[in-house]
Order: sequence, then C-alpha cells, then structure tokens
Amino acid sequence: MKFHLLTKIFLCLSLAGVVSQAQETVESVRHQIKAVEAETAREKSLHDTEKKRHAEFVEVGRKKVQALASQNKTLKAEIDSLKAELQNLANVRQKSLGTVKYFENRRAKYGESLAMVIDSLIPVFESDFPYRNEETVKSVQEIANQLHKGLIEADDGLNRVLEVFYDRIRLGYTTEVYKGFLQVDARSVPGTYLRYGAVASIFVSNDGNDVLWLARTADGGYAWKNVSDNLAMRTVLKDVMKVAEGKTAPRLVMIPVTIPKEGK
Repeated sequence: MKFHLLTKIFLCLSLAGVVSQAQETVESVRHQIKAVEAETAREKSLHDTEKKRHAEFVEVGRKKVQALASQNKTLKAEIDSLKAELQNLANVRQKSLGTVKYFENRRAKYGESLAMVIDSLIPVFESDFPYRNEETVKSVQEIANQLHKGLIEADDGLNRVLEVFYDRIRLGYTTEVYKGFLQVDARSVPGTYLRYGAVASIFVSNDGNDVLWLARTADGGYAWKNVSDNLAMRTVLKDVMKVAEGKTAPRLVMIPVTIPKEGK
C-alpha cells in the first residue's frame, strides 16, 4: 500500500514538472512573437516616415519642373509667333532686322532667367543627402554657366536639369555597397560604404577598427558619427554590412536612421 502511494506521488511531481516546462515554453514563444511584432511596427513607421519625406521632395521637384516647363512652353509660343511675323515682314528689311534683334534679345533674356533659376537650385542639392553631391552641384553649375554665356539653348539646359532631378529622385529607391575612403579625424581610411536609399549610410574600415554611420545634425545637415567605442553598435553595424555584402544569409537587420521632428 505504501509503495503504490509513493508511486502516485512521484507521477504527480513528474506531471507538474512537464506542465511547468510547457508553460515556460509558451511564454517564451509569446515573448518572441511580441518582439517580432514590435520590430515590424517600428520598421513600418520608419518606412512610412521616409515615404512621406521622399514624397515631399518629389512634390517640390515636380512643382519646379512644372514651372520651368511652363516658361519653356511660353517661350516656344513667343518664338513661333515671332517667326510668323518675320515671314510676313520679309519685304521690309529694316523692320525685319529689328524684329530679329528683338527676338534674339527675348531669347537671351529667357536663357539668363532660366540660368538664374538653375543657380537657385544649387543650395538644394548641396543640402541634400550627401551622396555625390559635389558631382551633382558641379553639373548644375556647368549648365547654368553655359546658359549665362549663351553656349547652349534654353531647351537643352532645361532637359539637362530635369535629368539631374530624376537622378536624385531615383537615389531614394536604390541601395548600394561600394568601396571608398572616408576622412576620420586626420586619417584617410579605406573601407566599404553601404547606402540605404537616401536615408542612411554606413562605413566600415577594411581592418574593422573604424565603424561610422551618417547622422543628421541639429542644423539639418549630415555628419559621420563614430561608434568605434560602442561595442553593441559596432556589432550591429558590422552585421548590417555583412548582410548587405551577401556574406551572410538575408535577414532582418537594424539600420540607424535619424527621424525628422515632423515625422515623429
């Protein structure tokens, strides 16, 4: 009788241990599910914020393009009108010469006006996401200078500026990994860059000692933030770079992004 009683007690204790272990496993799974849901919500918030910022940039560019296109259309209409007038006044040489001079002056004034508008866009490109900004600004300045000097037609200048706009807009839809150098303090450090659209950029030196990410400054600009002394951040950014370079299996990684105040 005592033997059966001890056996029953042992079985009860064993079942209690199994139930306790099962409860701990369920709680662990629930905790992991909540963590994944929280991370998914955070990523969606970042995506929505970037989507809004990019849409605003595209809208500003679209309005400027529409304004330039409208001016171009007006000029073409004026040119067509002047050509018709020149044809009608072909027998009056002096008057025709005067009309031609008037037309050339109008075209020159429009070219100068367009050049000034293009000049005004330079600060926009200079303050944009710091990726090939110098190349973009140099291209825009060259277009404006050629218009100032009358070396190119207004149509050509307008088309070339639109191409620059489209290239910057496409920047927000692409991700790129490339080799290069970064000025860290007084050193020119070789390493690898990761550009994530037009919202984030990471740099890891070839020897792995220097790890930086591009952060927004208080004045709205950008500056490289060195996290070499932050072991946790170094590990995260190196992990991001490995995934971007395809050195490890594709998976969800954390990329540091500075969210504008209006997007919070």
